[in-house]
Amino acid sequence: MELRLKRDYTPFIGVLAGIIIGVLLFLFPLTTAIKIVGGLVGTILTLVSPQIGLFLLVFIIPFVSLKYTTLLYALVMGSFILNFIINPNKKFKKLPFKYSIIFFIITLVFATVSSFAFKESIKQLLIYIIAISMPFLLINLIEDKKTFKRFIMLIILASLLVSLYGLYQYKVGIALDESWVDKQLNPDLKTRVYSTLENPNVLAEYLLLTIPLGVSMLWGERNRFKKLFYLGAVGVQLLCLLLTFSRGGWVGIAIAAVVFAFFVDRRLFIVYFLAGIGLILVSPDVILTRINTITNVKDSSTSYRFPLWLATIDMIRDYIISGIGIGIGAFRAIYPNYMRLGIIAVHSHNIYLQILVETGIFGFLSFIAVVINTFRASFISYVKGIDKKFKILAIGVASGMCGLLAHGLVENVFFNGRIIITFWVIVAIALLNYKLQVETIEE
Repeated sequence: MELRLKRDYTPFIGVLAGIIIGVLLFLFPLTTAIKIVGGLVGTILTLVSPQIGLFLLVFIIPFVSLKYTTLLYALVMGSFILNFIINPNKKFKKLPFKYSIIFFIITLVFATVSSFAFKESIKQLLIYIIAISMPFLLINLIEDKKTFKRFIMLIILASLLVSLYGLYQYKVGIALDESWVDKQLNPDLKTRVYSTLENPNVLAEYLLLTIPLGVSMLWGERNRFKKLFYLGAVGVQLLCLLLTFSRGGWVGIAIAAVVFAFFVDRRLFIVYFLAGIGLILVSPDVILTRINTITNVKDSSTSYRFPLWLATIDMIRDYIISGIGIGIGAFRAIYPNYMRLGIIAVHSHNIYLQILVETGIFGFLSFIAVVINTFRASFISYVKGIDKKFKILAIGVASGMCGLLAHGLVENVFFNGRIIITFWVIVAIALLNYKLQVETIEE
């Protein structure tokens, strides 16, 4: 659908827009007026083009609450469906590796219906619906590599802005929540940045998924200006990740780096070795102390996880088939019956245990199938693809997922809805890359 305006009406529209903005600024505070204007502009652009709406949706994920993300998603989906109604000759494109995704959706619905906290699970199911529809939307709305590359660049830009705000927080010395660190073992740690994502670990999870995208584009780019941009973006993101002081995030990015180097260029291991020595030599004591606590079981954030995991395993034994239901409401309802050592928790701090206890064995197996198929799509794209940039992107996606899944051993990385959606955006990127690199060529 194209929006065509006669040139004679352009000045009138500009004046009208100015009047509307002026009235809004007069009636509302600045931030409210900006939200209203942004909402109106986003609505118009999305109705004109669902592809633009999709780009906006993915860009705003780390910046706004899920309420606004849901509203924009509804607009994107509505515009997408309307576009197909207006253009009956259009056909839905096939989603590769779709059966594992469909089966996972079925298990989520079943876990919601049988949940011990039905209302809470319904809300969580809505987040999953938004997230899991991302592969379908990307494959149907992005038809060529040029648009695909712009989409990746937009995610990198969003991650860069998130990281810059994180660096600003560190500079001003934002207050540290006492529950985020064991002060006895980390007495010098005064600040952990979280940017727009409310929690340092959540910020680390977001960066684990987005940093490898920037590294991939940096490695495959020939244009010097763009290469410099990607280099700067990755540097800022890595520094922000460092300042989250998220040990799981640090381990995750190290694992992602190893996977990337193994497939792309093993000479990078020499660079990693030299960079590691340099980091040890120049890092302040607060960072070295934090690194040393990674394997320290006396750390309070580490020691309390073991009885929590054992309690969760007890829950899994009793609800291995049906699960208890998705979302923290169901966990909060059942966990007190299995609590050990008086440890209060709203989730298991382990993504694998969390999915298993929420959805049962079938949900867990279908999730593992989704992950395996994402890796398969990436590996096949890397082996059979002919475009070097997108071959490297395939490895970047896989390495980022490896990093997040490693972090998931000590954290419920799906606790935050924005990370759930971002995770499925990464899955969508892997499947779209496969579609453009492999299926299109074979067809």
